[in-house]
Amino acid sequence: MTNLSKALSALIFGIAIAGCSSQSSNQENAESNDQDDMRLKQYMVKGRELYTLYCANCHQQDGTGLASLFPPLAGSDYLLSDLERAACVIKKGLFDEITVNGKTYNQMMPANEQLAPLEVAEVLTYITNSWGNEQGLSNVKEVELWLLKCE
Repeated sequence: MTNLSKALSALIFGIAIAGCSSQSSNQENAESNDQDDMRLKQYMVKGRELYTLYCANCHQQDGTGLASLFPPLAGSDYLLSDLERAACVIKKGLFDEITVNGKTYNQMMPANEQLAPLEVAEVLTYITNSWGNEQGLSNVKEVELWLLKCE
């Protein structure tokens, strides 16, 4: 076999391997996206149940809040600007004055210490993807780390 033949064979082999690798990578990405989509749907279902049980009395079923007492979650700049803080608020409650969409609120929000990190992730995913909010999945592994840093 001549050097030219060897070089061509090596080139063809390299292209074939790269094509298989690219195909495999694309398939893995598609499977990962499918898993993320499925997880998002699961979190939304469970998050809605938990929201209805623990949050809707104050923030309302439609996330609009209650007059000047309880802030809205729909389109909330406070909620959407810091998901780590939001996870801590869900778990640990809130006792400080806050400003949401330019309006001041000073009602205490009770802690939900009974919620597991997965449940906090589900509620957070639900409220950040409902009523026009579009933040995507709040993964339980991220939320676990965030909750460790709560003050």
